[in-house]
Amino acid sequence: MRNYKFLMALALPLIAAFALSSCAGKNAKKDGAGNTSMTGDTSSLAALEVTDSSDTMKLEGDIRGPEFQAQESLKTINYDYDRYELSDNARRTLQANAELLKVRKEWVVLVEGHCDGRGTTEYNLALGQKRAKSVRDYYVRLGVSEDSVGTISYGEEMPLCQEEMESCWLANRRAETKIRVK
Repeated sequence: MRNYKFLMALALPLIAAFALSSCAGKNAKKDGAGNTSMTGDTSSLAALEVTDSSDTMKLEGDIRGPEFQAQESLKTINYDYDRYELSDNARRTLQANAELLKVRKEWVVLVEGHCDGRGTTEYNLALGQKRAKSVRDYYVRLGVSEDSVGTISYGEEMPLCQEEMESCWLANRRAETKIRVK
């Protein structure tokens, strides 16, 4: 029995080492020559051409600098769970907001996307950005200058309500339009 334990003590590490070594190269990215090295001469790679055309690039407003403030006449919209599409009610609210934004050309606008606390941090940041972008895109379609509107996502980081119930979650699933004077 003692010999059996001794053999098992020797065999288990060998089996583990064999199993790990056989999987070592499975996920390594290889170049055409079968080399797993990720370094090398990049001078032979073709350069990418970048065009700086307003047709291909949409400019956002600059959101750096002084704090953006809520404006009482600019209303917040809310979203259904796990959605970023604008409802008919949200569109009506944003149309009223856009009319004011088009008149007040001295305002720089920040659209903040927010989520409720369900889901991962990464997911909620991405969803919040989609919410903010949907509002920004709608404002631009309504005639607000695209270079005066920026977006940011706070995901679940700035809740209005802390309770775990549907009415609270609904309040947190929102897009807020804030401004600062140029």
